[in-house]
Amino acid sequence: MVNTFSISNRFPADGKRGVRLSSGLGFLALTIAAVSSAQAQQETEVSASPWEVVVTSRNREEAAQDVPLPIQVLSSEDLRKEDITSVWDLPFKIPNLQLNNPGENARKVSPGIRGLGRGGANDSMEQSVGVIVDDVTLYYSGQAWSDYVDVERIEVLRGPQGTLLGKNTSLGAIKIVTKLPEFDPSSDLEVSVGEQNSLGGKFSSTGPIIDDVLAYRAAFSVDRADGIYENTYFSQGKSKETWRETNKIAGRVQLLWTPTPDFSGRFIADKLRSDERVNTGNVIVSNGPDTYADGQPRPITEPIGFTPTGDYVNYGYLGKWAERSFWFHNPDGTVYQPKLGTTDIENSIARPQLTNQHGVSAQFEWQLGDYTLTSISAYRYQDFDIQNGTQAGIYQIGNSGQQLWNDQKSQEFRFSSNASDKFVYQAGLYYLNAQVYSDDPSRYYQDAGAWEASAEDYTTLIASSAGRELLRKSLDHVWESSVTDATVESLGLFGQLDWFITDRFSINLGLRQTWEDKENRIRQERDRVGEDLTYYGGLIGATQAEIDAAQRTRDDTVLVAFDWVDGKPIDASLQAWNFGVNYQLTDDILLYGSVGQGVKSGFIYFRQGVLPHEEGFETTIGEETALDYELGVKSLLLDGDLLLNANLYVTEVTDYQASWRRTDPRNDERTISGWGNAPEVLARGIEFEARYQLFDGFNISLSGAYNRATYEAEWLVEVPEVGQRRFYNAEGQQIAGIPKSTVNLGFNYEIPVGRYVTRFSLSTRYQPGYHLNDAETDFNYQEAYSLSNLSVGFSPVDSDWELSLLVRNVFDKEYATSLGNWSNTGAQTSTLGAPRYATLAFRTSF
Repeated sequence: MVNTFSISNRFPADGKRGVRLSSGLGFLALTIAAVSSAQAQQETEVSASPWEVVVTSRNREEAAQDVPLPIQVLSSEDLRKEDITSVWDLPFKIPNLQLNNPGENARKVSPGIRGLGRGGANDSMEQSVGVIVDDVTLYYSGQAWSDYVDVERIEVLRGPQGTLLGKNTSLGAIKIVTKLPEFDPSSDLEVSVGEQNSLGGKFSSTGPIIDDVLAYRAAFSVDRADGIYENTYFSQGKSKETWRETNKIAGRVQLLWTPTPDFSGRFIADKLRSDERVNTGNVIVSNGPDTYADGQPRPITEPIGFTPTGDYVNYGYLGKWAERSFWFHNPDGTVYQPKLGTTDIENSIARPQLTNQHGVSAQFEWQLGDYTLTSISAYRYQDFDIQNGTQAGIYQIGNSGQQLWNDQKSQEFRFSSNASDKFVYQAGLYYLNAQVYSDDPSRYYQDAGAWEASAEDYTTLIASSAGRELLRKSLDHVWESSVTDATVESLGLFGQLDWFITDRFSINLGLRQTWEDKENRIRQERDRVGEDLTYYGGLIGATQAEIDAAQRTRDDTVLVAFDWVDGKPIDASLQAWNFGVNYQLTDDILLYGSVGQGVKSGFIYFRQGVLPHEEGFETTIGEETALDYELGVKSLLLDGDLLLNANLYVTEVTDYQASWRRTDPRNDERTISGWGNAPEVLARGIEFEARYQLFDGFNISLSGAYNRATYEAEWLVEVPEVGQRRFYNAEGQQIAGIPKSTVNLGFNYEIPVGRYVTRFSLSTRYQPGYHLNDAETDFNYQEAYSLSNLSVGFSPVDSDWELSLLVRNVFDKEYATSLGNWSNTGAQTSTLGAPRYATLAFRTSF
């Protein structure tokens, strides 16, 4: 007998289909009952259905249709057809799932569900939507930067999570499940080529090491492609450099150990490295008007004798360009400037993002009679380095960036009963120790002094050769950095009970208690102090006035250094719970309803550039609590050919953790950004999923959501495009970046011809117009659009190999993933979504 990896709590011993949670005795019950009254009168076995997918959302194998939760599943076949390998691809297939701009960088993955939960590059904030890979929760969402191959399925769970496993999350979870090692040997190979010089490869292999006792699975992938933005600074007679590119390499090794039928172990080690130019690339759309929306003139200084080669003018810097054109020019007397509406960028210093991450985990399961004991031990590590480039675009002025290190150690124990007639229960203990160490460096180079000096000091220094040399040295190779060190220690106790009151009616109750200790500290460093200006000025014969001017330029630019300052620690006690009932109307129709509370702890936030004694230096952001209501139906109709699921939801979030922009208390003419708690936000709507097999080889799918996500209490947003700074109350306003509805339509058609099969798959996502910024303007409104992916495959009937063509954005729709308003210091910018992109792939199994 071949041993297999045991999964606790399978189907009930009496053969009844899985455990139900929740209620649903409302209008959805009446509607489905009316539509399917014939089925409601029959007590028959469940028809075989092409849509039955086994999931482990509740730590036991059960059909997704038996899980009374709003869950959507992508199977390995779904993933393969559209080459879905990363979390960035999921919003195209999952309504009401959002991420930040695709491909931006590893610090900004930050998934959101139902319009809520996305954060920016905040290294001390937890995520509202967890990412769980093979039962290991990724505390720092940037670890989800991986490409995932050899995936069995991806489960997206909406609503609070935490009473079943791992780390508590307030809004949902993305659960990625990779394939297990097998004792039957097999291998899969895929190579692909395509537009934008893309080249990819995937390989996986599995088989026995010791028959029936030890098996392995190994997977390896490479993925590279040029970006859609060209850095024209490096194209002046040099090699082409593109941005928003892809360049990843990853590997994963697993062992499955089954020494006895009642004991199993699974060991996983993985590693990823990416070296990608991803963080720069905006289309400059317009310089903006000469006046603000309220009629006030913008601060424009007309240049004299200064003509950019392009037609982009940075209004806030125009006077400085003209005044200091003596300093800022190329040998031919020109300057590089990007042309409006193009994907050209010009950056002399920005360098690729380097990301390294790896992890190991060990999972053991013991079958102890009617009970199962599970242990999951895991360690994960990531480092990240990015240099964004010079402030002005092309000169040797300065380079800001980010260096980050994060690691986590976790241990989880779960004790669960095997399914029985009346009760199924499980309890667990989860421990996490994690650290995120973040260094935010700024580096200055030889042109920084000329850029940063005041007009008076620039005039003083530019007058003589010694002054000009001192101007170069004033900031050249001065490096500063703001360093934070955030740690968390979390201990959680959780459990859930499912009670089968009758064969068709059951209730469930889940509870979680979490204790968390959080600390954060900050220091401001001078990594390199630069030249001793007094000494150097004396060597080159500079006057005292020139030395003083150079020193002021440095002091006014570089922040004051200070040693570690500890923030006020957080000692939190957090409670999460859920209660639900469900009713099996027929063997194929499940009605459910639930109410639950999810919570995530607060964090300690330091505003960079502020000294410890100044206002706003430190803020403790409070915990975020979500109260969620669900009412839904899951059904298999027409002898199992039609899957039809729908759910209504209301999610009330109090003390929602959100970023803001306010007036700088130190300077009324400036604004600052920070983090705080919005008193209340509300998401309510409906989600649905339908899949229908018309006949063997042809099926269609339709899914979608209507979502109204709004601020429900006062929340201030800056009035855009006006000369006098003002704020307005965004209460009742749709949260930015969230369309009110999305619809996903797809079909798959397989045509057998002799010994071969030709497959056509088309997926389309439609969304209406929506604003991309809270500060709503005509410019940052993205008009309604739809995107379509087309996949065509050709293979023999036995499927030993397949040749496929995948065309993303097949109609080459132009759309934006972000839009930046013009201001007194910048133009209107747009970040473009990916254009039409085709790849040809060959896959084979052996």
